[in-house]
Amino acid sequence: MNNYIQVSEDENEEPIELPVEEDGTLPLSTLVAQFAGACGLKYRNPETNGWRGIRLVDGRLYAPDAMWGNYTYVAVYPKGELMGG
Repeated sequence: MNNYIQVSEDENEEPIELPVEEDGTLPLSTLVAQFAGACGLKYRNPETNGWRGIRLVDGRLYAPDAMWGNYTYVAVYPKGELMGG
């Protein structure tokens, strides 16, 4: 298991390495400490090139398929309210 995972704010930015807990989870508080306002993580599936979201349960982010792997994860933010009306 990796002790750190790479996370960036955008797919094209340089990532920051965040520490993973001994149980393999990443506390949401650790993510938010580096990426204020973030509510989750996603990564690009190399087989389909589509985005996959990371499961969040009780304030902890869980590794996909029980391993974080060598992906660069991207912070996810809440969608803002739509303008207009």
